[in-house]
Amino acid sequence: MRRRQLLPWSAAVVAAGLLWAWGGSHWLQAGMELTLARPIQDPGALQEFVATLAQVLSGVLGFTLSVVAIVVQLSADRFTPKVTELFLREKVNFYLFFFLILANVVSLWSSMALGFFDNPRLLIGLNLLLGTASFLLLIPYFRFVFHFLQPTSIVRRIKQQAQQAILRSLASRPAQFLLARRPSAPEPYSTAQQRCLAALDEIKTIATSALHQQEGVILLEALDSLKALWLFYAEHKAHLPCSWFLLTPALRRDPDFASVDERLLSQIEAEGSWLELKILRQYQALFAEGLNGMRQVSTLVAIHTRDLGIRALQSQQLRLVEWVIKFFNTYLRAVINARDIRSGYNLLKQYRLLAEAALRQRQPALVLQIVSHFRYYSLVAYKAGLFFLCETFGFDLGVLAQLSCALQAETTEAILQVLLRLDQDPESEQQEATLRGIRKTQVRLAAYFLSCGREDWARLIYQDMQHEPLARLQIIRQELLSTVAEFWEFTDRGENFYYLEPALQPYAEQFFDWFQGLTSLVDGLESTSGSLELP
Repeated sequence: MRRRQLLPWSAAVVAAGLLWAWGGSHWLQAGMELTLARPIQDPGALQEFVATLAQVLSGVLGFTLSVVAIVVQLSADRFTPKVTELFLREKVNFYLFFFLILANVVSLWSSMALGFFDNPRLLIGLNLLLGTASFLLLIPYFRFVFHFLQPTSIVRRIKQQAQQAILRSLASRPAQFLLARRPSAPEPYSTAQQRCLAALDEIKTIATSALHQQEGVILLEALDSLKALWLFYAEHKAHLPCSWFLLTPALRRDPDFASVDERLLSQIEAEGSWLELKILRQYQALFAEGLNGMRQVSTLVAIHTRDLGIRALQSQQLRLVEWVIKFFNTYLRAVINARDIRSGYNLLKQYRLLAEAALRQRQPALVLQIVSHFRYYSLVAYKAGLFFLCETFGFDLGVLAQLSCALQAETTEAILQVLLRLDQDPESEQQEATLRGIRKTQVRLAAYFLSCGREDWARLIYQDMQHEPLARLQIIRQELLSTVAEFWEFTDRGENFYYLEPALQPYAEQFFDWFQGLTSLVDGLESTSGSLELP
């Protein structure tokens, strides 16, 4: 990006050089001859003009310093103090202020020494040239300043600093590390580690500030930067020296690691996963900030976490996938504690998509691990009174079981058994609606099994439902057959939990025919106009 920004300036310099080569020297010579040919009429007025120019240039320098200092400080107060450090490191600022100071010094000395020259035309021309350039440079410079202080630009620069720290560690890798020997002194790499930690903390600070100010674009840029750092690090991790993965004292004092148990820290060090854990900790903090507030943040964090888990799956980094699963469980616990059903509703879809990716990657152990977590947190949500969240668990388990059956995976029956244990005996109207929702998912799954020729699995569902009241079964049947494909409200998922595809409806009728007395009940209800009530 820096090279792309320098292209217009490089083109301008080349064009100026070509113009000078073509005829600039002749123009300058002609101008000097014309100037020298005219005598100076009033040396005092000329000296006063140079003194005034020196004062104007001093004002330009003071004005530029004041505006830049105020704007930079406001940006630092709004987002992060790191802005000041990043701004002062830019060489453009050094070059511009050096030029302005040089122009001021030349004008100051010229105003004092003008009387000592018999022919001060060259000195006056130099002052005019420096003064004109000082004014003209302000336009591109202020454009640079305001572009630099854009929050998205600041986030990108912080991300680039972390990437450069990783690349420096690669460039300074000693030869003995090529033999994978454990170094005795990790000090040369502690600075790079601290830069990465500082960059991640600054990105989180900017994201938190954007969250509180409802700045969605800035927040998305921060989340994308965390994800980009993870992917960049994954590309170079195998080539980093062993000392990079050691938990130095600075790492252990980091707020995200200071409270972690020593045995867990030893495990993180052995796995070399401290940077990934640091990124996931930033996601965890942002997810918690978004609950019951800017829920879009929590959804975006879940999407990014799922994407990173899938990337780890594709590269066969199963230990990292297990860390991602742990953080999904942590998100679920935060959702239940905050009683934020909407965030949990969106979170579960991303968790399910991770399980689907594990199914496609033929990782049955990871799939069953996620399914067991679904079972556990559904019970926790039920006890907390978050009944719709329990329905969401049931729907996602049903979708996962269908995919497992379609892929002919060995996990199908295990997923089905977990789904059959989700329902609880209702004690209130809300619990009754939740039970019916889970039963609808089970009926949809039974119809799908029958369409695939797996009557044995459909019979397992029937055995679990055979003692249900016929009235409840009939309500479930009517709601499944009458639900349309698209829900009449906009939802992030875009899924209707209780829609039964027309191709599966005959198999659902076949499933309901297994219940004795249900057919006669249906016929009796169709001949009456009364409403159906549960006993």
